[in-house]
Amino acid sequence: MNREPDNLNSYKEKISVMISVDRWPSSYLKNIFEFSVLLIFSVSILTGCTSLIHSTSPIKPLSSPDDILKKIVIREGKIKDLKGIAKVRITSADKNHSLKEVIIVQMPSSLRMETLGFFGQPLFFLTAKHNRLSILSLSENKFYKGEFTPKNLSIIFPLYLKSKDLFSILLGSTPLIDHVDMDIGIVPEENLYLVRVSQRGGITRQFIWIDPLNFSIIKSEIYDSSGNPLLKVKFGNYKTINDLLFPMSTTISLPSSRDTAHSAPTEIGIDYSELEINTGINRNSFDLDVPPGVTIVYLD
Repeated sequence: MNREPDNLNSYKEKISVMISVDRWPSSYLKNIFEFSVLLIFSVSILTGCTSLIHSTSPIKPLSSPDDILKKIVIREGKIKDLKGIAKVRITSADKNHSLKEVIIVQMPSSLRMETLGFFGQPLFFLTAKHNRLSILSLSENKFYKGEFTPKNLSIIFPLYLKSKDLFSILLGSTPLIDHVDMDIGIVPEENLYLVRVSQRGGITRQFIWIDPLNFSIIKSEIYDSSGNPLLKVKFGNYKTINDLLFPMSTTISLPSSRDTAHSAPTEIGIDYSELEINTGINRNSFDLDVPPGVTIVYLD
């Protein structure tokens, strides 16, 4: 039996305007958004809200939620590469770690991560290139090799994510489910747009909270047909880097196994202390050679 989780029901109660795009005339929809956006802007000024990043650009009414989704895709596409140093927190039912990580990403599918020790020396290496995963664990004296798949990644890290979804999150965006239905509302208490998309028959549903002034993603949640969470992502501490607005803080929450109904969630927090965007990265940065004397473990 399909049901929605209690927290999603509470969000429905908060939504003052929920518009189904294919049921209302475009002229009426435009009037509603003009009034709603004006109301949000006025409330923000009167209350002195400082929790959101406000743009100085004029706000334009949206004709459909598809406009917002297009802005998400365009924003993500502007980031070609990034490199930074971040504090990574991993919290699960049996683990609680805090790590210092070097993170390097290059589109479309190259990744390098290095775990640094107390004195800044690398202890753990991970690279992904051409859908191949290489991992060097100095503490184990092992070198892992295999395809860059959710299963192989979950052997090392307590998460189960497709590579394209992981890249979207690392680039400050959210994975988007394949969908046939869309609608949009406004959550006045939070001064946010709420976009809801769903697959045919409501098999999987996604909720995306968007800042109406600069269209930055505040959070995204994906649920299965029974209301079990598949993936939750939160973004915060937005800063402008190389003319691009980017979240310096990201929190990922997802089941630690594919049995979503009985799996305790795993939470991964990424907080950048240093970050560069679109400064260019040598492709050789994603090569990882096998050192002599280590044991090779094939993941496939």
